[in-house]
Amino acid sequence: LRDKTAVQKVILFDLDGVLVDVSNSYRLAIKKTAEFFTKQKITDKEIQAFKEKGGYNNDWNLTEAVILARGLRISKEKIIKKFQEFYKIFREGETLLLSKETLENLSEKYRLGIVTGRPRDEAGYVLKRFNVFKFFDAVIAMEDCGKKQKPDPFGINLALKKLEISKTNKMQPMLERNAVYLGDNIDDIIAAKNAGIKAIGI
Repeated sequence: LRDKTAVQKVILFDLDGVLVDVSNSYRLAIKKTAEFFTKQKITDKEIQAFKEKGGYNNDWNLTEAVILARGLRISKEKIIKKFQEFYKIFREGETLLLSKETLENLSEKYRLGIVTGRPRDEAGYVLKRFNVFKFFDAVIAMEDCGKKQKPDPFGINLALKKLEISKTNKMQPMLERNAVYLGDNIDDIIAAKNAGIKAIGI
């Protein structure tokens, strides 16, 4: 068993694009939703360009941005409704990017957590589907952060608080928390740095 009194080492993960391949689920839902409203072909390159800009960690917002870029204004409620319809069709196409065995091995050495922009039900669904939920000591989802989504560090700070990783001592301002966050876009990296932990881009 892990010694809870020892200095904890923490690995925090983004979910989509880091732990789970969403190219055939969320990415496809963005594409199909935007195409549904614009009646135009949307390319993967166009979607990736928005991801790389930053500020579009939420796929509903990204879908809206793609539609706006084509000169159309659709209510967010309609976008979300159609997006969720597509996602429920495509979510079985998700696959794990890290094996269950790897996560189990990591969980024996580190405290693991997830900070994701997914709704809680959808995060829980995929983790339970692959039987890896038990390896994570904290799962922070969209509802936990409210309007403070990445790149705001709120979600990462909340995960660290749940894992009892406090901010560095004021006498040692240059020391980082003993934690790292793995993400796949610029918002993840900024959020981690603002939380005072190391960031690894995937």
